[in-house]
Parts: sequence; structure tokens; C-alpha cells
Amino acid sequence: MGIGLAIVYIAVGATVLFDVGGLIRRRCDRVQKKAADRHRETLWANGRLETPYVPVPFARAGVLRALGLPIALVGGLLLLLHLD
Repeated sequence: MGIGLAIVYIAVGATVLFDVGGLIRRRCDRVQKKAADRHRETLWANGRLETPYVPVPFARAGVLRALGLPIALVGGLLLLLHLD
């Protein structure tokens, strides 16, 4: 059970870290596009000049992919502790 859980953590972490299938990148692009459109509409509704939209960290693919490293490390540590 413990080894299986560790292997799952490593697999999920590696999948997220290397963005297998491009799912994270596509999702972040979609979220950023929608947020930029809402930002633009809000500015126009208030009669302001357009300012650039800067995405929050969790809407950036690099940040989300970097979160895969700690997940993989936890899996590796669990595996080391179980095999020790």
C-alpha cells in the first residue's frame, strides 16, 4: 500500500512537472484569455483607458508545472522511507 501510494505521487508529480499532453498550458491559456476579456470589459464599462492584464501566479503554466516537483519529491521520500 505504501509503495503504491509513493509511486502514484511520483507519477502525478512527473506528469504535472513535464505537462504531459499540454493540458496545463491549454487550461492556463484559456483562463488567461477569459480573465483578460473580463478585465478589458470592466475597464471599458468604467470609462478608463485600457491597461495590460497581468495574470495571477496560479494562472501561469510555469507556476503550476513547478508544483509538480514537490509532489514528486514527497513520493520519492515516501518510497525511501518505506524501503528503508
